[in-house]
Amino acid sequence: MKNTRLTQLTAPLVALALLAALGWWVLPTGVPVLPGIQGAWLMPAHPLPEFTLQKHDGSVITSQTLPGSWHLVSYGFTHCPDICPTTLVEMAQFKRALNQHTRYRDLDLHFYTVDPGRDSLNQLAEYLPWFHEQISGWRADSDRQARAFESALGIHASVTQDAQGAVQVTHGLKLFLINDQGELQAVLDPTRTLTGRLHFEPDRLLQDYLTVRRWVNARQL
Repeated sequence: MKNTRLTQLTAPLVALALLAALGWWVLPTGVPVLPGIQGAWLMPAHPLPEFTLQKHDGSVITSQTLPGSWHLVSYGFTHCPDICPTTLVEMAQFKRALNQHTRYRDLDLHFYTVDPGRDSLNQLAEYLPWFHEQISGWRADSDRQARAFESALGIHASVTQDAQGAVQVTHGLKLFLINDQGELQAVLDPTRTLTGRLHFEPDRLLQDYLTVRRWVNARQL
């Protein structure tokens, strides 16, 4: 009798453990458990509102031009002394590693400036190729367009100028992954070191990006 009861209790636990190990088990409510990433999923993916940005080559970027490929968007400003160039280097390393894979290479990298007053299209066009030839520069040409795009993604930044004309820029540190439908699919967080420094690990970026793509692809099959 005891052995029978033990078997009845153990079997469901073993089944759940096997399903959890496969990463595809479902809660009783029918909501799938998402694989872990260093950041946050948006489920369902968040459609982006209307916006218009300028690309460093003079073309126009809107919510209608994004579908068809995936996009990874960073943000900052070209006069940034440390965090922004470091992030661009890490994104370039990630992109080179991704190019070694046979799948999911349809990813475009972008750098959105939160300081359009100083970051002209020419400034972006000269600055970004130092990091990777496939990183495009985006800027808003009005405060209204900047607010529309930044609020859609959750970009936090401020630009102030003191009495002497010195510009002070503060901003957060996130990467935004937009899917091939032009929807915000995930927000990726940096790694914090023991000393408190924030940075993105290229290997971790690659792992998280591939995790998202494989999961979304499996759900679409």
